[in-house]
Amino acid sequence: MQDEYLFPEDLEDFEPDEEAAETEESAGYLGAAAFDKDFIRNGQNQVQSASPVDAWRQWCINCLSMERYASPLYSTDFGIAITEILRAATREEAEAIFRAEAKEALEADSYGRTDYVGEMTFDWDRDSVVVTVEVVGIDGATIDFEVNLEGR
Repeated sequence: MQDEYLFPEDLEDFEPDEEAAETEESAGYLGAAAFDKDFIRNGQNQVQSASPVDAWRQWCINCLSMERYASPLYSTDFGIAITEILRAATREEAEAIFRAEAKEALEADSYGRTDYVGEMTFDWDRDSVVVTVEVVGIDGATIDFEVNLEGR
């Protein structure tokens, strides 16, 4: 009986393809599982996939809906200071903090998908605010999305 190994015997001689490594580093938009508060599934209960731009939009929404430093699962660049924004003395101050935090967080995307953060509009309620954000990607793709920040 021949011994079977998980790795080939000539693994030490393997040299990664430099062109493939460069492509991986500059991947830009990547596809991912589609979700809207939970994974979106088809009739066979299979998780649907999102287009690369939709995956980026989902990442942006998640990033701006997460309190920075609240989860050990995310880097310190991920998220914004939601509590500080909602405790600001005036709406103008809260909007200025949100703009600065959102710009910093979205431009810290480790995949480099964000070119710049565009316009933001604020729709205030008594203890919450819905922010509509426009973001332009590396290839000129523009996405718009809403983030709902509410007191916690």
